[in-house]
Amino acid sequence: MIVSTLKRLSWALLLLAIQVLILDQVHPWGYGAPLLCPLIIITLPLGTSRSEALLWGFGVGFVADIFAGTSGISSAALTLIAFIQPPLLQLMAPRDSEEELRPSFSAMGRWNYLQFIALLLILHHLVYFALEGFSYFHIEDIAISMGVSYAASLLLIILVEHVRNPKK
Repeated sequence: MIVSTLKRLSWALLLLAIQVLILDQVHPWGYGAPLLCPLIIITLPLGTSRSEALLWGFGVGFVADIFAGTSGISSAALTLIAFIQPPLLQLMAPRDSEEELRPSFSAMGRWNYLQFIALLLILHHLVYFALEGFSYFHIEDIAISMGVSYAASLLLIILVEHVRNPKK
């Protein structure tokens, strides 16, 4: 248990470092940055309790907020998807899966895992950009930023997942 927690913590720190040092500086076409932090919550194993997932979501979001200066936006968005991730994973995981199933393309199947990522990522981005904009006067800019960031984040997460779990 301690070993798996330390692995998860090191994975989270690596993704947070990539997010803060590289991705926060990238804004495709001047809109939204790709967000890699949701991958930390997306890959929590099947046996993760909801309270543990919420702690991970808030903790990762809090650290991301400190370094990005977003004053609670990441914490709120990641805590929301951490609340939804365990029951959604239980719903979308194969019926005969083991208790410690780690969500991945190989464990859940390509289509199920892609749907799982897409659902959690769209929820994250809806909350993140609604709170970031905090106004509906510039709804077009918020929607464009969310769409560009969503597409870039989804592609980046799929790329990271293929690098992390190559086909055998």
